[in-house]
Formats: sequence, structure tokens, C-alpha cells
Amino acid sequence: MRGCMRNFFSEKRIGKIDRSNENKLERSTFEKDHDRIVYSNYFRRLHDKTQVFPYSPLSASNQARSRLSHSLEVSCVARSLGNLTGLYLSEKFPDIRPFDVGIIAASAALAHDIGNPPFGHSGEDAIRIWAKENVDRSQLSSEEYSDMINYEGNAQGFRILSRLEIWQRKGGLRPACATIGAFTKYPCSSSAMDPSSGIISKKKFGFFKEDEILFTEAFEEMGIPLYESGKTSYPRHPLSFLSEAADDICYAVIDLEDAFHLGVIDYKTLEDLLLPIVRHEHDFSIDQSFDKHIKVSRLRSAAINSMINQCHKCFIENIDSIFSLKHNTPLVSEIGSAKQYDIIYDFSMKNIYSSSSILETEYAGFKAIGALLNIFMPAVLSKNPDKQERLGRKLIPSIYYKRFEFSDKYKSDSAEHLIEFLSPYQRMLTVTDYISGMTDRYAIELYRELTGFGKI
Repeated sequence: MRGCMRNFFSEKRIGKIDRSNENKLERSTFEKDHDRIVYSNYFRRLHDKTQVFPYSPLSASNQARSRLSHSLEVSCVARSLGNLTGLYLSEKFPDIRPFDVGIIAASAALAHDIGNPPFGHSGEDAIRIWAKENVDRSQLSSEEYSDMINYEGNAQGFRILSRLEIWQRKGGLRPACATIGAFTKYPCSSSAMDPSSGIISKKKFGFFKEDEILFTEAFEEMGIPLYESGKTSYPRHPLSFLSEAADDICYAVIDLEDAFHLGVIDYKTLEDLLLPIVRHEHDFSIDQSFDKHIKVSRLRSAAINSMINQCHKCFIENIDSIFSLKHNTPLVSEIGSAKQYDIIYDFSMKNIYSSSSILETEYAGFKAIGALLNIFMPAVLSKNPDKQERLGRKLIPSIYYKRFEFSDKYKSDSAEHLIEFLSPYQRMLTVTDYISGMTDRYAIELYRELTGFGKI
């Protein structure tokens, strides 16, 4: 167990062989991972990507979270969960540095939405539906076709961390294997995923076929075995349960707070939903003289704290099954407040996520992304591009056509030259890379410019 435990915290960086220049006296490998994500272009773009409610960076009165503020909050919760877990593990395994666990979980949570396209799940759906209706299966292998029709933001996230950010070197940001493990909720290829299996790690997929070698490098380094030979699907890394729990906690609590601030629900409704969680283990009361907004802040803080403690307790109670890679249930489904969590989830689905402002944003995003795919996909796939298609190719920045495997062959930055090195599958990924990296506002502006509707 001790040897396996050490492997789970591997500091080896994917895509990198020599680690001799790592200076652990300044910052740990995992602290560097955290900082690399914070300073990355793709993370910064989350500032203008919708979390749940429509977000405008130009509106001083809009209190809704963006995808960036959500990611920062999830990271804080994950750090707390990781620190508590690290202190427990370090007592049993002296070679584990307790706060490494906290920073690994925090880094994984920080990046958990980094691969989301504009407009979140609506953007993912737009890409999937476009692929199902338009992709010629004869151009792709079965695995490549599965990637496109099941397009997944989680897989795009791994692609960003390991390839697209700092694209000129193998491994991209080169996160440590342990960080990749904690980041990956679905360590499974699209061809091996099986939502009906009941296996939590096979519900979705976590990497594209083109990125499989780098992904398997990380999981093999940590000694995590395949479920079965011939299919790239692994059990979850133990710390992924912590980063997942942090996201689940924030979804349950934060969306209610945003809904209150935006007038979607009233204070009494929010209080009735959160108090059972807050009072699960301890008495709790709020000074009734407080302003409602302060009361909401207090409830949010207390509810998150309660769920952190409950999830930590659940993790410790299941630590043997988690570290033996047999655990198969999200932590929030096993805590004492699990039933109340489900009540909140059902309420949010019916009363928050179906509100008109959210549906309008999803519709606009779906239409915009579909239109951009109709412009760029035929342009890059055409064997004999006409003038309009050649223009479409040129509109995509040259870096999206580049792959590190071919870097020594590039003679120019022209789209016509660079595209020659790409297979049909890689050309499709070029387009999804470009579109998924857009902010909500840029996607809408580009859609309007290219379709004749004018700028915002």
C-alpha cells in the first residue's frame, strides 16, 4: 500500500523526461502546476464564459458568477478538502507532505472547467449535434468518430493542459501526473466509455484519441491499471473524488445564492433549502437584524463548511476503497446531507436552470456555435476549397493548425501550407480547439460578423 500511495502523488511531468532542474526549495512541483494554470490564457478566458446565469463583464450590477469566479471558488473548497485529507494521510504515511494534497486538489479544481466551450453544456451539445448530422464517418476511424459525436469539455480540458497551452513543446503546460489524476473525473476514451455500466469513471470520456499517449503516460506512471486490456479506461485517481466533491458543493450552494441575488428565488426559499445542511451537525442561527444579503452570505458560508466536513468524513470512512481504486460513488451521494443535496439539485433543475434568462442564453449560444461550425468545418475539410472556404481557413489563427510533432517541417504560417500536415480528424480538432477556446462574447461577435448580423 505504501508504494502504491507514493505513486499516486507522482511529481513526474507529462511529456518531460529530465526533472533535474526542478527546484523544490522554491516551490513544490504542485505549487508550480497551480500557478501555471492561473497564468494560462485559457484560464483567463473563463472570465467571459457563462457559469449558469448570463454574465456580462461590462455590467457593474451583475452579481452572477462567471466560469472564472466559479473555478476559483471550487478551487478554494478543494484546497480545504485536500488539506484535511493530507493531514490525515501524513499521520499514516510520513513520506506524504500534507499540504501537497491540498494544492493538488486545488489545482485540479482550478482547471476543472478550463475545456468548456462558450456557453458551457449548450456549446458541447452544439458540437455533438453538428458532428452527428454532418461528419462523414468514412473519413475517420471509429475512435475518432466517437470523439466528435460525443465531444466532451473534460477531454478538451486535458488537451489544453497537455497540448494547446505552450503548444510548441511536448506536454504543453506539463502538469504533474498527480495533478492530471486529480483533474480527471473520467479517465476513459470515448470508444470505451459506457454510461450504462454503472462505473463512475466510464460515464463520460476524458481525452481525445490524439492525446491518448500523453494521457496513458500519466496513469501508467502512477501505477493505475486499465480496467481491461485493449480498452483505454482506468479507475479514478483517489484525489479526483475531492475535486469532484468541491464542484458538487459549489453547484448546490452557489447557484442558489446567484439565483437569490438575481431575483429568481426569494430569501425564504433559499433559507429552507440550506438550513438543513447547515444544521446537520451543529446548531446555527443568524442575527435577524442582518440585511438579507448578509444572511445569504452567512448561510452560503456555513453550508459550504458543513459539506466540506461531511465530504472529508466520507472520504476517510471510505479511504480503503478509494485508494484501492474500487470506490464508485461521488462523495456528496454518501454524506449525511445527501438527501437534502438531492432536494436542492431537483429544485435547481426545475426552478433555476429552466429560467428564461438561462434558456435564452443557451439558445443563442447553441445557434452561434452551430453557425461557426458550418463556416469553419467545411473550409478545413474541403479537398478542393473554393475562395470562400480558403478565406475560412485563413480566419483560423495559424497556431491552431500546428502540432508539435510537425514543428520541424513548418516552412510558413499560411493555412494552406499548415493544413497539409493534418488528417481529417486533426482538421476537425483544429476547429473545435479554436471555437472551444473562444469567450462567450467573442463567439457571438464573430458569429454576427461572419453571418451579416453586425457587431454587438
